[in-house]
Amino acid sequence: MEFPGKPSQAGVPSRTGVARSLATLPAVSLVAAFLVTGVSGCASPGPARPPSLHLPRPATGLTATRTGDDVVLHWTTPDKTTDNLNVQPALTAEVCRELPPATVCTPVKRLAVHPGPTEASESLPSQLTADPAILLAYRVQLFNAKGRSAGLSSPAFAAAGAAPPPVAGLKATPVREGAMLEWQPQPAAAAVELDRILVQTKAPQKPSAKQPLQLTPSTPTEVHLRAGGQSADPGGTIDPTAERGETYRYTAQRVRSTTLDGHALEIRSTPSAAITTVMRDVFPPRTPTGLAAVPSADGIDLSWEPNTEPDLAGYIVYRRQVSATGEAIGTPTRLTSTPTPAPAFSDRTAQPGQTYSYRVAAIDTAGNESPAGNEVQESRRNQ
Repeated sequence: MEFPGKPSQAGVPSRTGVARSLATLPAVSLVAAFLVTGVSGCASPGPARPPSLHLPRPATGLTATRTGDDVVLHWTTPDKTTDNLNVQPALTAEVCRELPPATVCTPVKRLAVHPGPTEASESLPSQLTADPAILLAYRVQLFNAKGRSAGLSSPAFAAAGAAPPPVAGLKATPVREGAMLEWQPQPAAAAVELDRILVQTKAPQKPSAKQPLQLTPSTPTEVHLRAGGQSADPGGTIDPTAERGETYRYTAQRVRSTTLDGHALEIRSTPSAAITTVMRDVFPPRTPTGLAAVPSADGIDLSWEPNTEPDLAGYIVYRRQVSATGEAIGTPTRLTSTPTPAPAFSDRTAQPGQTYSYRVAAIDTAGNESPAGNEVQESRRNQ
C-alpha cells in the first residue's frame, strides 16, 4: 500500500505525510495499518495462565522417633507452592497415622506451621504402648488458608509396643581411664545410650615466650555412647574420651531394637535425670620402674624407665644415707627442687665412700605425685 504525501529524504515519506494519509483511510484500513506498523515487532505474550491455587508443596524429610509413650515427628515445611510461588501465611499441618496393612491414614493432630524445620508429637493410646510391637506409618498434609492441599507427604515409620524402663541411678566417677558411668541394671536385653554434653571446658594454657602456640583439636560438645544390647544390661561402662579438667553432663536412655516389615526401628525409654561431673585430675602417674645406679668419680649416675603419661611433668629423686649395717636411715631428702624431665639424674653432692639409698617418683602437671619406686643403694668412688 502506498501513502500519499511529500517524500522525505531518500524518498521515504515524512512522519507528517504518513499521519495525514492515515487520517484519510477508512477505520478498517487504520486497524490493519496499526497491526502492520506497531505490533509486528513485539513478542507474543503466549497463552494466558490460570490463577494460582497457592497449594503448599508436600512436607519433606519426615522422620519419626519413638520415646516413651510418645512419637516425635520432624519435617521441613516448604516455603514454595506447587507453582513455585512463595507460600502465603496461615499454613496448617495435619498429622495422620496408619496401621499397616490398612491404608486409611487417620488424623491425630493439627497445628499451625511456618516454613522451615517443624516438630510435632503424638502421645500413643494405651493399646499401642503394650506388646506385641506393630508397625506405625505417619504422614503429614499441609493446607493453605482456604483448606486446600497438594497431598500427603512420604511416610515415616515408628514402632508401637512397650517402651523399656527408664535408666535409674545414673552416676559418673572420674577414673584413670576416663569417666566411669554406672546405673541400675535391668534383666531385659536392651542397649543403653548415653548422651554427653560439654558444659564447661578447661582454660587453655598460655604458651611461654619461648614456645609457639600449639593448636589442638577442640573437644566435641556432644558425644553419644552405647553399652550392651545383645545381652543383659551391663549396669555400667567407661567413657574413654572424657578428658581431665572438663565438665560434662550425661543423660541415658534404654533402647529396644525391633524389625517390622523390613523396617529396623527403635523404641526408646524416656531420658534419665541429667547428672554433671567434673573430671578433676586426682590420678598420679605410674610409679617409675627400672631404677639403676652407677658410681663414678664425680658422683652417682641414676637412670630408669620413662613414663608415658601425656600430662607428665617430670621426676623427683629422693636420697637417704645408708648405715654401716646396710639400712637406709633418716628422712628422705629431695634432690630435685623442680621435676627433672628426663629419666636420668646425676647426684654430684654424694660424698666419697658414703653409701646412699635412692628412690624416684613421677609427678604430673596437676601436682599429683606417684609413690616412689624401688630402692637402690650405691656408693661414690673414692677420688
